[in-house]
Amino acid sequence: VHNQVSLSPRLDKDGFPIPKIQYKLSSNTKEMLAFSICKGKELLKAIGAIEILSYAPVSFSGWHLMGTARMGNDPESSVTNRFGKVHELENLFIADSSLFVTSGAVNPASTIQALALYVADNIASDLGCVLK
Repeated sequence: VHNQVSLSPRLDKDGFPIPKIQYKLSSNTKEMLAFSICKGKELLKAIGAIEILSYAPVSFSGWHLMGTARMGNDPESSVTNRFGKVHELENLFIADSSLFVTSGAVNPASTIQALALYVADNIASDLGCVLK
């Protein structure tokens, strides 16, 4: 099984199962990393770099895992509705990159921030509040 989040048999301090994240780089991802390192070295040499060091993938690095709680209208194929509200639970909203149905090729921080504001606006609207 590749790229999934499940519950571990280990419990946290409150007695709840802790998340277990399983992630494996595909051969395509490894090839893309190697290609980008090669092109990066070419660029650095072209602008005068004298010594270039590189290694990848970096173990225990901060990969942007996305799409584990995707948004959608159908509870059979998504975890939340279009506002980030979990289909199966009242008053539980998700506001991070797990809502993504796909990912881009760049750092997702700005999109995550915009999505969090969008979800927060919808929560406030449901409560009859106006965020300013």
